[in-house]
Amino acid sequence: MTEKQDQATRKPVPAWLYKLFTGQQYPYVRRQAKFGKKERRPEGGFQEPTAEEIDAVFWEIYPRCSVKILEEVKTGMVVTFHELGSFAPGTYQALIDNPEEFLARTYGKKKIKVNFYDGENFVCTINFKVGGWTGHEEESGA
Repeated sequence: MTEKQDQATRKPVPAWLYKLFTGQQYPYVRRQAKFGKKERRPEGGFQEPTAEEIDAVFWEIYPRCSVKILEEVKTGMVVTFHELGSFAPGTYQALIDNPEEFLARTYGKKKIKVNFYDGENFVCTINFKVGGWTGHEEESGA
């Protein structure tokens, strides 16, 4: 498949997801683009990737990412995360299309962390306060 055909078959992704993967906060995609280059600068080291290179690497990585859904649970001063579910690559489109609605319908009113993984490698995470969640004290009755 040519680059042009490949671009035509890509499903558009929401801006929040693209920024999460390619922004400065989580450098996994940017690093893959930077260190995946075959050429080095004449003075040594690697050149920063262009927007096109980052985009190309995003489209390599994103389709193969799996997802873990975690619930944030606070006990006293300690915050822990309990796994609520996981999704294989390509099986979480409803989550991508409307995350808060999907999470509320599937898991209820909670504070949820969504982690993306490329195989065993952590890519990025995003937190959601789902279904009108307002605080840990509300759940514990405090």
